[in-house]
Amino acid sequence: MSERRPAEILDRVPDAPIEPEIVVPKPVGAPHAEALGSRIFQNIATLIGGQGFTLAFSGASAILLARYLGSAQLGVFGALYSYLGLYGWLATFGLETILARQVAQDRARAGSILLTGVCVSALFALGSTAIALAAAPYLGYGGALRALMALAAIDILLLAPFRLPGLVFQVDLRQWYGVGISLARQFAWLLVLAALAVARAGLFWIIVGRSVCAVLEVGLIFWAVHRKSYLAGPWRVLGAEARKYLKYGFPVAVSALAVGIYHRIDQVMLHNMVTDQALGNYVASVRLAELVSVFPIAVMASMFPVLAQTAGDEERFRHYLRLSFRSLMAIAFGLCTLLTLFSGPLVHLLYGLKYAAAGPLLAVLIWSEVPLFFGVVMSNALVAKHLQNYLPFSAVVGAAVNVALNLYLIPRWGALGSAWATNISELLAAALLFLAFRPTRLVAWPGFRIAAAPALVAFVILGALFRVSLPVPIALPVVILSYGFGALITGVARKSELIQMWQLIGKSFGDVKSGASVAS
Repeated sequence: MSERRPAEILDRVPDAPIEPEIVVPKPVGAPHAEALGSRIFQNIATLIGGQGFTLAFSGASAILLARYLGSAQLGVFGALYSYLGLYGWLATFGLETILARQVAQDRARAGSILLTGVCVSALFALGSTAIALAAAPYLGYGGALRALMALAAIDILLLAPFRLPGLVFQVDLRQWYGVGISLARQFAWLLVLAALAVARAGLFWIIVGRSVCAVLEVGLIFWAVHRKSYLAGPWRVLGAEARKYLKYGFPVAVSALAVGIYHRIDQVMLHNMVTDQALGNYVASVRLAELVSVFPIAVMASMFPVLAQTAGDEERFRHYLRLSFRSLMAIAFGLCTLLTLFSGPLVHLLYGLKYAAAGPLLAVLIWSEVPLFFGVVMSNALVAKHLQNYLPFSAVVGAAVNVALNLYLIPRWGALGSAWATNISELLAAALLFLAFRPTRLVAWPGFRIAAAPALVAFVILGALFRVSLPVPIALPVVILSYGFGALITGVARKSELIQMWQLIGKSFGDVKSGASVAS
């Protein structure tokens, strides 16, 4: 859930010349369409493959954490990090996508741009941490929870600015570095969590262990950037540019605040309105639903630099925008169909019988991923087009609707009411409200047209299988084959694009093989 005029390359600051003798890494630029397509495919394949391993590690960590802590303690853990997540927008002030766009359009000054971003964000990170800790007792996080919050803030807030230099891997379409670093962190977290579980450690040490893994992640980012010299010096803080970045980042930050509210406020409100055990079941379902979010992140991390560079070429921009919508909508509806039908057996398998109440919650909550996938594409496309000023409207309305629905539905339906509140507000904020303005409607409408076909396929399959009860070993392949066949006959998956993808796979492996031969 993210948010994102013809693209304009910013004028250089007169007092920040580039020394002629400096060797600057090559930008992605605008290569031949075939070469660019191959590069995009390699990065998306790398990201999805890496995210697959990350999914395995983070899934294992989530299962181990849930089984070790139990539903009540897991509810406290989830509520703690959800509360801090409400301040995540302020820790970086929405500068991630702005800095990525600026670096993509002015690669020669990438080091100075990112240094400026780190310095500005560090001030916001300190401020957000102070505000979060000061407000905690008034929102039900007093006493020992406040001390735990100070430790958790290291990961969520204080270290956020120092992850910004890693944006250069996204801009240069070399995401394998980011994937490797993410895998290292997830693997370390799994090992630490397993050791703490064996030692029967309490929640305090679990939070300490997670923060240590965050420090490791930041250290690896700086090591990779320095070792590969992707940010050639000299670096300098660009004072005039900093003010521009804050101006550009403001609507993104406001939007991120609203998005954080309708992504996290549900757990904070449940913490104060229901039992910790009910909250624990909700957190368990949220953890599984959020694992699905790796797909839009993987795809759009590679597509955003391309969207930013082609924003002035409407035909190419539209091509990559439709490609993004088509791939992500197909994945979103397919995963939602599977998890709706098999949420109960999946929760039973992963968490055990004590989390049985999480199954129905997951079956409802998973549908928030469809507008989330849609919103990730929209936010990236709008930022690339310098239309980020439209993002706060939809996000703020979505947040207000979410809070109102939670206040109404939680007392009546408990955690299930909160799940429906999330779905409704997510659909409104991440998709429907973009139809309200002509500039954003021109970006969103192709997405709605593309989403119609996979939605039809998904609802037909769900309607059929809810009427016919089949054992899981039979139902699972039936669902997968039915969705694949439906995708082909409705044009969700196009023969020409499948052929192109097959060619890109062959070319990508050829490039890898050629590179290996040269290296040897």
